[in-house]
Amino acid sequence: MSTRTRRPHTRSKTGCLTCRKRRVRCDGEKPVCARCAGAKRTCEFGDPGLPLRDRKAIFLPGEQQPWIVTPDSPADTLVVNSPLGKSVEPFDCLGVDMSFRSRELLHYFHHSHDSSDLVLSKASRNIFSSVVQHPDALRDTLLVAGLHYAWTVGDLQTYKSTFLFHKVSTIRVLNGWLQDIQQPGLMTFIRHVSILCFIEASYGNMGDTESHMNGLINAVHLLSPLDDDFGQRSNLEEELANRYLLLTYYAYQGFKARISGSEALKNMFRQNNTATFSTFVSLIHFWKTQNIGHLEMRLNAMKLLPFFFAALPSTAKFHDIDASPLVDCLRHITTSTQTVKEDRYKCDPSWEWIEGSESRLLCATIGSHFSSMFKDDMSASLSSYRYRTSWSGMCAASSLYLHSVLDLWNGGSPMEPRLLRRFLSILKQDLDQSIDLLGPGEGQDFWFWRAFLGAYSIAKHQAQGYDPTLNSLQQAFGGFVESWKRATGLALWEEVQDRLLSVAWPTSQAQELGPNVWRSAIEFETSR
Repeated sequence: MSTRTRRPHTRSKTGCLTCRKRRVRCDGEKPVCARCAGAKRTCEFGDPGLPLRDRKAIFLPGEQQPWIVTPDSPADTLVVNSPLGKSVEPFDCLGVDMSFRSRELLHYFHHSHDSSDLVLSKASRNIFSSVVQHPDALRDTLLVAGLHYAWTVGDLQTYKSTFLFHKVSTIRVLNGWLQDIQQPGLMTFIRHVSILCFIEASYGNMGDTESHMNGLINAVHLLSPLDDDFGQRSNLEEELANRYLLLTYYAYQGFKARISGSEALKNMFRQNNTATFSTFVSLIHFWKTQNIGHLEMRLNAMKLLPFFFAALPSTAKFHDIDASPLVDCLRHITTSTQTVKEDRYKCDPSWEWIEGSESRLLCATIGSHFSSMFKDDMSASLSSYRYRTSWSGMCAASSLYLHSVLDLWNGGSPMEPRLLRRFLSILKQDLDQSIDLLGPGEGQDFWFWRAFLGAYSIAKHQAQGYDPTLNSLQQAFGGFVESWKRATGLALWEEVQDRLLSVAWPTSQAQELGPNVWRSAIEFETSR
């Protein structure tokens, strides 16, 4: 019997899977090795394994963000143990550093939307299809997400490091632009400062909010000057900048008024105009258990903020809105403020904040901005709109009404002159563009309500301190009121007041400013 001797050979590490299963030597020739070709077998090769160096690394291939490695780094150098650029999942190609549980926070915010709300569900799709491609918008979204989580749960600590990381990154962007204000990026600056105003106010830092607000006003005036061509320009960036200012100022003044309407909040903010967040949010959540203030509506408004401040394509166009939901909110706020003045019993917070119309108005204002962008989503034609107007014109009118007519904002003190001129200029532009609404119908009274509101706001401001820069606007709004008078033939103040009440107006006012404004309009007509 002959003895068969196995020839020794080294084990092949690069051979095909077929030969390795048969435990035979393979030459490793690709795509088909010689042995499989001779035997006419199927030849398959496995995927290459990770090198030992990569298996020991913190980041696997695909998890290391490509912009983390500097150009002068050696090709075989792998960055390890770095808190920057760390991903939760492979192939993370987002435009900003997602450190400190940023992706987890983004997932929370994405899935916090209620699918039953049509506006929010549509906005959610648009938000996350656009912001992830835009680093600045994504950074703002993460800031809003941290704010939303803190207000929802009442816990600042869980994502505190995430929030602070992106807040510091945002401030660095702003400081970089401030070093040379002539460089491109003013719109990015305006977006970031607007978001910071919301963030600081909602975290109880009213002092910082005021500083950001002043910076925002200056930046918007730089991008959109109030010159003679203001009403004729239709630049997308100018429209967006004015929208950002309108909404941010609305939220800022609303927050200040909410503090003024509550003794508990005034005590919290007494020191340096700043409150401890944990104490502040605990009171908000206590009020929620008492059905005070409609916290859910404010949280819904927060969800739409990233969409509101997202960058838009240069081809984007805005359309008129039906302001009926906003006017309804103004009516409820008017009733609430009158109830507060007439009620002998005091409550904390005061009734206009318990009732929640201001929160509904904020959410409706942001939602109507969304509607103004997508004409295809409109359920009715413009001719069927009850109160047709531009979004900016209505937002400016709401601000003037809450400030000058109801004295709900700024404690009745005069509005900052530059802001007043800007809001009046936006409202004037809206009235010029909708002059066709002077025909019979509800649109006629709504047009007059905005015109009279402008004239009323100017008269009140001039009574508190004369400003010669408002003279041309005063003449323009006087002309608007006179045009409506000629179209309707009305002359008595009582008839005019009924038309104002049909939209939104207090039933009783201590001062005689309203009749005086109307008489001035009549005198304006006879003097021409």
